[in-house]
Amino acid sequence: MRERTETNRFFSLKWKAMLLTSIVLLAMTGSFALFDHFELRKQFVERREDLQGQYVRQVQGLLDQANHRLVQLGTTVASLPTIQNLARQEKKGLAEVFGHLSATLALNLGVEHIALVSRGGEIVASHIMDDDAEGQRMLAERVDQVLKNETPQQFIHCGDTCLQYAIAPVLGSEGVIGVLILGASLADVITDFHRVSGTDVGLIVEQPDLPRHEGSITGRWFPKWHANIVALTNAQRNLLLLNRIADRGVVLNDLLRPVRAVADDREYEIRIFPLTGFGERQRAFLTVIADISEAMARIRSATHRSISLGIAGLLIAEIFLLGILWAPMSRLRRATENLPQLAEGAFATVRAAIAGSRRKHHLRDEVDILNETAIALSHQLETLSHEVAQRTRDLSERMKEVTRERNFVAHIFDTAQAVILTQDRHNRILMVNRYGESLTGYRRAELIGLPFTDLLAKGVGGSDAGERLAELVSGKRWHLEEERDLYCKDGNVVNIFWQHSRLGEDVGDEAAVLSVGMDITARKRAELRLTWLADHDPLTGLFNRRRFEEELELAIASATRYRHSGALLFFDLDQFKYVNDTSGHAAGDQLLLTLSQSFSAVLREVDVIGRLGGDEFGVILLRATVDEAIRVAKKILTHVQETEFSIEGRTYKISASLGIALFPDHGSEVQDLLARADLAMYQVKETGRGGWHILSSDDPSHRLMQEYVTWKRRIESALTDDRFLLYIQPIVDISHRSASHYEVLLRMRGDDGSVIGPFHFIEVAERSGLIRQIDRMVMAKGIHYLADLRDRGQKVTLTLNLSAHAFRDNELLTHLGELLRQTRLDPQQLIFEVTETSALADLGAARRLMEAIRDIGCQFALDDFGTGFSSFYYLKELPFDFIKIDGSFIRNLADRDDDQVLVKAMAEIARAYRKKTIAEQVEDQRTLDLLAEYGIDYAQGYFTGVPQPITDLFETAGTKPP
Repeated sequence: MRERTETNRFFSLKWKAMLLTSIVLLAMTGSFALFDHFELRKQFVERREDLQGQYVRQVQGLLDQANHRLVQLGTTVASLPTIQNLARQEKKGLAEVFGHLSATLALNLGVEHIALVSRGGEIVASHIMDDDAEGQRMLAERVDQVLKNETPQQFIHCGDTCLQYAIAPVLGSEGVIGVLILGASLADVITDFHRVSGTDVGLIVEQPDLPRHEGSITGRWFPKWHANIVALTNAQRNLLLLNRIADRGVVLNDLLRPVRAVADDREYEIRIFPLTGFGERQRAFLTVIADISEAMARIRSATHRSISLGIAGLLIAEIFLLGILWAPMSRLRRATENLPQLAEGAFATVRAAIAGSRRKHHLRDEVDILNETAIALSHQLETLSHEVAQRTRDLSERMKEVTRERNFVAHIFDTAQAVILTQDRHNRILMVNRYGESLTGYRRAELIGLPFTDLLAKGVGGSDAGERLAELVSGKRWHLEEERDLYCKDGNVVNIFWQHSRLGEDVGDEAAVLSVGMDITARKRAELRLTWLADHDPLTGLFNRRRFEEELELAIASATRYRHSGALLFFDLDQFKYVNDTSGHAAGDQLLLTLSQSFSAVLREVDVIGRLGGDEFGVILLRATVDEAIRVAKKILTHVQETEFSIEGRTYKISASLGIALFPDHGSEVQDLLARADLAMYQVKETGRGGWHILSSDDPSHRLMQEYVTWKRRIESALTDDRFLLYIQPIVDISHRSASHYEVLLRMRGDDGSVIGPFHFIEVAERSGLIRQIDRMVMAKGIHYLADLRDRGQKVTLTLNLSAHAFRDNELLTHLGELLRQTRLDPQQLIFEVTETSALADLGAARRLMEAIRDIGCQFALDDFGTGFSSFYYLKELPFDFIKIDGSFIRNLADRDDDQVLVKAMAEIARAYRKKTIAEQVEDQRTLDLLAEYGIDYAQGYFTGVPQPITDLFETAGTKPP
């Protein structure tokens, strides 16, 4: 590179500046001169256009004026009595009279031709009429028109000469008796215009009907143009100009634009303009011939003057620029000769040379700045040189660290519990870690070079794997995530979640894709298990209530569409609670499992069976009549009664109560059918258990069904119209005698405005499934009330009741989380209250939901504590924070010793489990004092606070409800 620099020719910046400046100035001077030249020519052309337009208008006006005057003259002369008398006479003796009239018109008015034609078309008298055949024909046509129309006619005809004709009717007492023809030459018009304007003009008439003669131009006939020069000023010179133009091959239409010619060292511009008023087979043009020699000379003189001034300015500017640049460029060259020594490390030498060449002056320029910069640069480079030496030593140490890090990465690569491999542009495996070997069962040598797509299982989306990876290689995408099944060497298939990333160009030409795969086989199995659990009861494997209701809805729709009947069987076990209480829940679970596995022996394959909760089962019979439904119901009851269940030496004989509802006869709504079958089942239980029943229209239970439907519709209407009301009752901290939190109580506003208690509609809501919507509505309203109170500066805790159906609502937890996220409410402000019976319905589901809600941050309370056999069991199994002692133990506490003993025991047990206690139905001060003595934490009842609308909380806080 250095040798090449030394052989390059040196060309100083000052000469480069001079050259560039000269080129720019020359271009500017040439541009200005050229612009001036074209501008002058443009102005000249525009002036010529205006002047020639005036000429044309003037000549055309003169022609029109001459025509008009000639017509007026003809009309006047034709009305003379002399002419009228002549038109009636014979030809004899007319020559003398007409000759005298012709001489007078020719002498005084320039009329060269005159004729008198009789009504029969015979020429009575004439003076020098045109003998041109075309002219005679045109005259005859116009004479006929005048005789017929009795109106004057005028036209122009060109033969050897151009004549203006006026034909006027000669009128007598009996009408038209003849016509008078007058003709005048156009040459006088052209001559008069030349005399007035001083411009050479002529009249060219194109006569295409005349024969075309080839050869040289003779006289005023131009055979190449097929035209005749009728009139022309300065005819000798101008005919020569027109002759030269014709010889150049210029046709007549080309002269519609200016054409230039030279004659006698003079420059002329020739242009023609069309004229009107001539014969129908002739075109007439005004020819304007102008001498433009002086104007063009002035234009050329101005252009030469502009160029001369530009060249003079260029020379002066270059001399001035050279004088300015000479000294500083010499100093700059000396500086550039010293700067290369910096690359050799001669920092002190460069500084000394630059300091010696600097001169003292008051005004600093760029060269001085360059010198100062060079000195500063030398100091910086000297410092950098020392730093580079130090950095080199540091880099050596860093390389050692990088080597250690590379070894560490290689160790991670081989120990990571994920498949890590790289692929080339053709998806061939280039490298794979040890985990990839152990997972697939292939040795590394077997995998290297193997197409990655060959390892993917077919039939699970593997067919398009190559196309998607090709998009990574081509750069259409940078990252790809997908699940692909991978073949192992032993034939097993593992499910892998792959993350493919496109490698940049800086990693080498071979590796194109980095693939990292995580074995998710166990997770996929868990997902399949969860999917199965969404539709099935985990204990029995039968359809759960949600899936059973979906199947029932499909069966009802099919029966309605195809007009056949079906049946719903609803039954539960009569002795199930006894088995649970005597042998434990494990025995009850085993009983349910045994029965569910045996039901297939008495049902058809097309029949649908599900566990609807606890010991409740449902069966859907497709295409079944009443008799068939009864027969199947009897088979089920017989099968249950014949089943003997033994556990821990005890043998249980069990029975079932079964209700039947037909569809679509008994209804087309899922919840209505379930409720009807449920009522029928309870009818069996009330009459002795162990049987079956169908509700008929005259059945006393039918009234209950109608009442159920009525209340169901009222509940649906209340949900739609937002007529559910939230009341609150304070729960008082006994030690501080102040409200700790509030329990939300549900009410419904009736159609008449009355407030309806929950005992009227809760059971119907639970049986119809509407309780789920009520649960969500209460939850949403309560949370939004709390959020509004928080925004107004008041923090309150509410207790919300959850029904047994809430534990089977898969979306409840998601709904709660979304409400808390939207309102940003503290979950500690929510306590969910669960009754003992709702927890008993499905203990496993209750535990899972409660633990999930507690993980969010909410709390739980167990209601009606002490009323069931399993209350103490729940304290150990379920994550409750509060226990509410049932009001049956509190209502007469001050008067009953046995209740006092039980309440004391409950308080001690709750403290042992570290639970807070709440006493319900506290109605007087004596009861409150005893509760304080026993260590009960909270009290609730009409004595401590009556239920009131939740809006009162806002009024207390000085705000309005949302």
